[in-house]
Formats: sequence, C-alpha cells, structure tokens
Amino acid sequence: MSKHRVNVVLIPDEDSYVAFVPMFPSCTTEGDTPKSALKSAKEALELLFENASDDDFDNLELAYSDHVTVGEVEIDVPRQ
Repeated sequence: MSKHRVNVVLIPDEDSYVAFVPMFPSCTTEGDTPKSALKSAKEALELLFENASDDDFDNLELAYSDHVTVGEVEIDVPRQ
C-alpha cells in the first residue's frame, strides 16, 4: 500500500461544502464542513481504488500538484 496526495476542490453550497476531485469526477461528495467534505472525498477515493482500473492508476499520477490554479470562464448558454 502506498500513500498519494490528491487535490480536492471545495465549493461552498447552501449549508454544506461540495468536494470535487478533478481527476476523479465520480468521487464528488459533500460534507457539512470543509473538514467533513475532505473526509468524505478521502473515503470515496479509497473506495474507488479498491477496484481501480489502469486508467485510475494513470490518473493518480496527475491528481496532485503543489500549485493549483482555479480559473473561471464566462459561457453563453442557449435558452431551452
């Protein structure tokens, strides 16, 4: 077993925090506090790696960076 760091993005919601893992979108989860959201993300990632694919292990090598930049874009959305 080896340890790996993974970047997790926390987004405040109404009464909670959404934890989004950019390299593993299936591990999006939430918690009442930032700490509980990170704990949920850790648990989701550990579950994922119990039956991980080769692609998951490849993505693990890209899942952490010392310098994370969060940007924003404005998009045009057609009406439905």
